[in-house]
Amino acid sequence: MKTPTYLMLLLLLIATNANAGMELVCKGRQPTSNNKPVYVNCGDRKEFVDTLGSAWRTIRQNSIGGSMEDMCWKAYQQAKDMHPSISFDNISDSFLVRCNMGLAYVK
Repeated sequence: MKTPTYLMLLLLLIATNANAGMELVCKGRQPTSNNKPVYVNCGDRKEFVDTLGSAWRTIRQNSIGGSMEDMCWKAYQQAKDMHPSISFDNISDSFLVRCNMGLAYVK
């Protein structure tokens, strides 16, 4: 199975940036923190949902746990359950912020 490019990017960022967290940011927008930005195409439903899933797994693998892991999991599940006709372009921030809270602590 071929690994998606954004997943490889996420894993690479984890390996190369050991002292800073990460922030998921829609392409074309500006990061809101000093954490390492990981750009995602918020207009591509599959990429967006898959990136939230990767973010949750990253938080889990880094033993962040607790409510931060749960918030990202819920964002991922809600994004998967949204009707395909709904675009994430205008509502992406409400999903990303819930994963970014945990990703900020990834080392």
